[in-house]
Amino acid sequence: LASPAAPARAVIGESILPGYLQADDKSWDVTLPAAWKASTADMRAEPEHRFHLRAERSSGAAASLDVFVDVAKGKQFLSDLGKVDEVGRRYAERFGTVQRAAAVPGPVRGSTYYEYEFAGSTTTTRAKLTVYQSRLYMLLLTLPSSAPAEVLAEADAISSSFKAFPVNMFCLAASNGGTAPTPGTCY
Repeated sequence: LASPAAPARAVIGESILPGYLQADDKSWDVTLPAAWKASTADMRAEPEHRFHLRAERSSGAAASLDVFVDVAKGKQFLSDLGKVDEVGRRYAERFGTVQRAAAVPGPVRGSTYYEYEFAGSTTTTRAKLTVYQSRLYMLLLTLPSSAPAEVLAEADAISSSFKAFPVNMFCLAASNGGTAPTPGTCY
């Protein structure tokens, strides 16, 4: 008897769950809970971003997600952006008062992310970001200030699932040129 097929695996070994989304160059991935739906047809459609994924909660409390991958010219590492508090102050101008700022270890050995929570007048914005290969990877979650526990738990799960990875030079060159890399180029 043939053994059953093993479950599909994401880049660092966890099982792929429903809602799993990955960039065509395999430089980042995220998993959305069942109550969330991606609303971006083409993540490469906006020339000002390498990638832009939009998603929103389909029922109950209004909440939204954006994943941006942008050029970070001259920046190879997260520390090149500045210290966690300094970066938080720059983003506070856009998102509101910094409520939480932390540098946290990522799931890939040696990786680090900056995580923030900003309080606006009616919303809370959570941000998670890192830098690889002159690219800024940023996840933004916008939630109602009085979001129910269920929505907060979903936001925690989304943020925890968001990962960015360095990619090989062939994949990076094609992707930075604005096209999906040839299958098998990225690993």
